[in-house]
Amino acid sequence: MSVYLKLFSARLTLKKAKSCGAQNTVFNVYLRGGDVKIGDVNLTLKADKDGLGGVVDVNIDAAYDGQGLSIEALKRVRDYAYDDLGLVKLYASAPNKNLAAEYTLRRVGFALSDIVGGKDAARLFVATNPLFSV
Repeated sequence: MSVYLKLFSARLTLKKAKSCGAQNTVFNVYLRGGDVKIGDVNLTLKADKDGLGGVVDVNIDAAYDGQGLSIEALKRVRDYAYDDLGLVKLYASAPNKNLAAEYTLRRVGFALSDIVGGKDAARLFVATNPLFSV
């Protein structure tokens, strides 16, 4: 696989930063045409009763909040996970009462699955590959 993945949008470029075996892959997020890294997306593979899935974590610099860049980056990694890796499900979490994180996940196709934890509760979200939907 090329260092430069074909995961481009009008505003973002994702470059594969590292892969620790086949379990964890990190994609660096850059503004299109620039060399300044504005964040990263982690994709960790995990086995599930439904098949191979992945846990996604998006981190975009706070200076770029409110511009939809997290949504774009997450969509590119989601498409890569579904189309190229053939993952059945993707999982993500958002801190409780973090409406921006929840909104971002819902915009990309994630649905609330569970709420875990006590004082520092987190909301767990899941998205299913449309090819495997019932």
